[in-house]
Amino acid sequence: MESFKKIEQTYEELRTMWLDYWFEEVFLTYQWWVEVVIVILSLFLFWKFIDRSRLREISLVGFITAGIAFILDQIGTSLGLWIYPYTLTPLERDEFAPADLSIVPLFYVIIYQKFSTWKNYILAIMIYAFFASYIGERFFQWLGIYKVINWNHLYSVPFYILIGIFVKMVLQRLNSIEFYYKGNQ
Repeated sequence: MESFKKIEQTYEELRTMWLDYWFEEVFLTYQWWVEVVIVILSLFLFWKFIDRSRLREISLVGFITAGIAFILDQIGTSLGLWIYPYTLTPLERDEFAPADLSIVPLFYVIIYQKFSTWKNYILAIMIYAFFASYIGERFFQWLGIYKVINWNHLYSVPFYILIGIFVKMVLQRLNSIEFYYKGNQ
């Protein structure tokens, strides 16, 4: 139990250091403003381009991808694969919430909505995976928001693809269940 007390004390010191750092060196920097714009712009684009006749279905795509992105980000930072020196709030030390909860789901939503056949959908997801890995991640690296420690952008590609495939499979299954029960009422 003595080890845990040391961990608790160290964690408290780290929390204090992080809050001081965030308020003194992150808040209102250009990186912070970029994150604010990403969130606002993503929400605006979502509302502007979403097919409102499929609002529940499309929103579910966004929620699922946001959840998966958030969890994978937590895992990656916990394993020391990457870190985020600049975050939108002082609460999010271990994830890039503006990407996980807004821009990443936005791309999946648009792709899901626009490409209904598996062939076109997979092709679009693959293009997005390479774009997000090699252009998106490097852009945030260049801005200083994202810092790679023990990761290669190529490693991200299969994750982006698998998220897209998983989401489409889940939504197709949910739609078929819903269709079945509507027909049996």
